[in-house]
Parts: sequence; C-alpha cells; structure tokens
Amino acid sequence: MSKTFTTPKGVAHYPYISAPDTKFDEQGHYKVNLCIPKEEAEPIIEQIKGELVAGIKALKEAKPNAKIKQAPLPFEDELDDDDEPTGNVIIKFKSKAAYKPAVFDSKGTPMLNSNIYAGSVLKVNGSIAFYNSPAVGAGTTLRLRAVQVIEYVEGSSGAGKFGFEEETGFTVEDTEEVEETTPEVVVEEKPAKPAQAAKPTPKPQPVETPAVKEVSSDADDLASEIANLLDEVNTDD
Repeated sequence: MSKTFTTPKGVAHYPYISAPDTKFDEQGHYKVNLCIPKEEAEPIIEQIKGELVAGIKALKEAKPNAKIKQAPLPFEDELDDDDEPTGNVIIKFKSKAAYKPAVFDSKGTPMLNSNIYAGSVLKVNGSIAFYNSPAVGAGTTLRLRAVQVIEYVEGSSGAGKFGFEEETGFTVEDTEEVEETTPEVVVEEKPAKPAQAAKPTPKPQPVETPAVKEVSSDADDLASEIANLLDEVNTDD
C-alpha cells in the first residue's frame, strides 16, 4: 500500500503553508486542515486505517508484552453550529518547519511567493506515517508535502485586512496641519465630589450547565474498530 496520496479539492482551514506556525513551538510547523466531502475522503480514510492497523500489529509482534493505546485520529467530521455533521470531513496535515511544502498554482507552475489564507481551495499531497508515543499512544500523522492552489485567497495586512479600500478624504498628513491651527482650550477644574459609599455587589446567580450532546461520526466508528483491535493485541499473549 502506498503511503503517499493526493486529496481531491477541499477548502483550507487554518493554513500555515506560506510560513510555519510558531505559536506553540519556536521551530514551528507547516500545517493545514482540509475540508472535503465525506464520500471523497473515504479512500484516504481507508489508507489511514490500513497504516494504523499494520503499525499496531507490527508493534505488537516486536513487543508482545507491550500495552498499546490509540492516539487521536488525524481526521474528524466537520460539525455545524448545532454540532451536527455537515457531510464533510476535516483531514489534518502537519510537517516540521524544516520541510517546507512545495506550492503550485492550478496549472502546476511553482508559486515561489504566496500568502495562502483560509478559504483557499487546495489539493494536498501528503504521506502517512505510523508512530507510537508512551504519552499519546499509537497513531498516524499526515505529513504535508505539497499543495496545488485551485482558488487563491490571499492574505492582506494593514487596512486591507479589515476590508477597507482607498477613499478620497482625510489622510495622516492632515494631522500635523490640524495640530498647528487648533486653538488651546482651557478647561476649568470643578471641585471633586465627596466619595460615596460603594454599592454592595449583587450575589451571582447559579448558571445551569447545558447537557453535552453526543455526536456519532465515522471517526468514532473507526476509533471503536481500532479499540477492538487493541483489545485483541493487548490480550493476545
């Protein structure tokens, strides 16, 4: 089974493709969450499942007495505002900052400079790698290798970031002229009012915690299947 694959077209969520995300790691990571229709995601999910099962079995053969737990899966159902599945799947890609992904336009021409923002439509080339961590468990990670930009949403800075366009009117240069011609205004100070006793703070009312709504997904089904496999390998002495 090939460990590399290319996704169908999907919408980019939280893309760090043009520059790595260094918020939680100084070295940083390139990453993107790609939202694609569930039916089109099925072949990729099957590949992830195959690598995960094969990795767990190989790990058990190498360490028969090891207790294995499952790590989080690299995909999940997209949910709407009511926590209901939308019919799409979010597939999560991530690579270390040392491995910058190649970026191509819709014709396959390399994009040497880009500023890819959320909402861009992309195809992603990735690879599946099995891992086992004592803290996290056994799982698979999807490494980000390259992207093809089908619809480009480019980031902006300054006023453009907020949707402002150039207009005729006041400019920063006008500030100096206003400061030079504005007369000085003297404000007469009024005697301070005597301090009043502080009003008692109202007692906070208890807030009812809404019940958590359980949502079933394909990821849950796969998690259950892998959990059954782990029970088998963990009890097979």
